[in-house]
Amino acid sequence: MIEEIGRVLSTEEGFAEVETIRTSSCTSCRARHGCGHHAIAQVSSSNRMRMRAIDPLSVEIGQNVVVGIPEDTLLQASIWMYMIPLLGLVGGAVIPSLWGGGSGIAVIFSIIGFAAGLLLARSKSNQEMNNLDYYPKILRIESLHDDRIPMVVTS
Repeated sequence: MIEEIGRVLSTEEGFAEVETIRTSSCTSCRARHGCGHHAIAQVSSSNRMRMRAIDPLSVEIGQNVVVGIPEDTLLQASIWMYMIPLLGLVGGAVIPSLWGGGSGIAVIFSIIGFAAGLLLARSKSNQEMNNLDYYPKILRIESLHDDRIPMVVTS
């Protein structure tokens, strides 16, 4: 499961809109609390991402939550979005060489193959738009904010 921490912006029946900060591998790094890259990523609005997530926990607006998506789901989506257009590009470039076609024809066929791959990817994306298997899911509610340190008073 690939996990990311986010903040709940809004809720609706069974779903929540969650804003996460794209930090690449920062969340798994032990030095993230003292790292400048992580701090810049939190401040910059270009690294923020909003997503609609399945909400089995009935979260509230403003809560910090952990959202997750299974690795195999992400792998399938990546294959459709990246591999299929790339296969169209390579296949279009190779096919003219089978009958001895020139490089100009190979370029045209590769562009056609790439465009066909993009159309297939778009078609698959539209087909799976309402498939809940491709939605991230809220896994748990974070009990403490990372930027707060709990204070314990002993006397």
